[in-house]
Amino acid sequence: MSADSGWDVQTGVFSRLTGTSALTTLLSNGANSVLDHVPAGTAFPYIVIGEASARPMDSQRVSGSDVTLTVHTYSRGVGMQEAKRIMSALYDALHHASFAIPNQVLVLCQLLDSQTVLENDGLTRHGIQRFQIITEPA
Repeated sequence: MSADSGWDVQTGVFSRLTGTSALTTLLSNGANSVLDHVPAGTAFPYIVIGEASARPMDSQRVSGSDVTLTVHTYSRGVGMQEAKRIMSALYDALHHASFAIPNQVLVLCQLLDSQTVLENDGLTRHGIQRFQIITEPA
């Protein structure tokens, strides 16, 4: 596992999401609403590439990695419908998809679990999806 394979994975996922029009058309500012840092005043809805954990998946011939990446959806739509539509588009963009990851070969990307919650403000719907992304060095 290279020291920066986690960044490579995030970069590849970011490119995949920002290049998926079925997803970006659902967001307030299109591809500019795919974030890893949320500036003050960001318009809803948007998604955030969030927490990641990685572990090595080394064999005698290959040094791979198993990354768990969390993607957050934030919506202020009435009810959960808007958040669920965005989460469905995220699923379609990533689950069992084939896409480029810099310096890596994508072996597998799959949804591990998802959850929706109403934030304490009573207005913000928060979707949480965790994806397993297995890679090998290119």
